[in-house]
Amino acid sequence: MPSVKMTIGASGAAEAALNGDVVVVVDVVNTSSAAEVALRGGAIEVLGAAPDRAYEVLVRKRASKYPFADAPKGVDPVERGREAGRLAVEHDAEVVLVVDGGEENARMARQGVEEEGAEIAEIVPNAGPRIKDVVDLSDRVFLFVTATGGTLYDVARTHGAPAVTFGTVVRRSLIRACAERAVRLSERYGSGITIVASSIFAPEDLDAGARIFEEVCKVITENVCEERFEEIVSSL
Repeated sequence: MPSVKMTIGASGAAEAALNGDVVVVVDVVNTSSAAEVALRGGAIEVLGAAPDRAYEVLVRKRASKYPFADAPKGVDPVERGREAGRLAVEHDAEVVLVVDGGEENARMARQGVEEEGAEIAEIVPNAGPRIKDVVDLSDRVFLFVTATGGTLYDVARTHGAPAVTFGTVVRRSLIRACAERAVRLSERYGSGITIVASSIFAPEDLDAGARIFEEVCKVITENVCEERFEEIVSSL
């Protein structure tokens, strides 16, 4: 069975990635909920990247007030843009950038997308779960260039996580969907799972992370019980 852990913030995301875990980013108020809604609405994939300001803060070593400050290798929004661009080209699709702080805050992520020859269909503000009201979701690759959720995604990937996904609790069905997705990814990569709540100062994310943790454990237990049952039946 895969190990399941919960941690907080950028240092936790970096440590989980360095351990080779699949990372579940929990930033419920905006990014995680919007990402899950996008997936449910037919998006090909959702990824995250740090905004330009986050990258600049790290480079200038003025990061004491930022949740990603203690991630040793920082972030790489250009590479996250390349990942989104490659996916879009592979699926003959367009990229939607979901941005905190205006279009100018996503120049590095945009650069990466364009380097891969992908087309950016739209650049929209982060509307949380209301994203379905501001942009067409179906058959597009979404790149969330956001201050918390996108940055934590970027930290995890930059530090080597085999896969990163988002988790939310705005609906019971979405908790289950996230847990099942995390377990599938852990099976694919033969890794553990770490749920990363955005910050110790975000009680809604700490609570959501705990609920997702519990659901992941349920999914793993159910899978093991099903496998054991099939083994018993086949031996009869």
